[in-house]
Amino acid sequence: MKFQILTLFPERYTAYKESGLPARAHKKGLFEINTVNLRDFADPGRGDRIDDTPYGGGPGMVLEVSPIYRALNQLTEKFPVVLFTPRGKKLNQKMVRSFSGRTGFTLISGYYEGVDERVAEHLVDYEISLGDFILGSGDLPALCFIESVTRLIPGYMGSPESHIEESNENELLEYPQYTKPAEFNGWKVPDVLLSGNHKLIREWRMTKSREITELRMNENEF
Repeated sequence: MKFQILTLFPERYTAYKESGLPARAHKKGLFEINTVNLRDFADPGRGDRIDDTPYGGGPGMVLEVSPIYRALNQLTEKFPVVLFTPRGKKLNQKMVRSFSGRTGFTLISGYYEGVDERVAEHLVDYEISLGDFILGSGDLPALCFIESVTRLIPGYMGSPESHIEESNENELLEYPQYTKPAEFNGWKVPDVLLSGNHKLIREWRMTKSREITELRMNENEF
């Protein structure tokens, strides 16, 4: 799977693919990251400036449409284009799974006060958000998107079943997990997990998943 990323900070993606599971998956050739520095496509005569003040006034700077347009046009491989924005559709595991069979994506990382609306209107296929909060750039959402999708590629995880019994698969949050020792500081692992009865363990895990999911759905605002 290939990712083409329009960004102001290519080094952020270099660091990502050089550690942990992403490094191993990248070395195996399971995914590829190619960055495009938007500053290289600034309007002539403006140096590397790719932002300007918003029409109508207001604080902050807005990322211009023209550098993004030129950067997209020079790409030789055409993949679905994703813009990360707070008003986008909230990313969830069902969406991630639907994206996992694609051959690649072109990701646009926004900055500053926002991105010229003509980018969303004419140049992208998906607008995606991580949630109802604000970040300083689209680079972290882009990295989250890359990791959520690539980890579903066969061979990425240590075990092919690793991604199945996790939070948000089957629309349930994951059940509690424990490991050795069976007791620490007076805190004990539930007896059912030590029983060796796999049927009871499965039932316990399903019950806990449902309880946690219901609890989180009914929680008040933080």
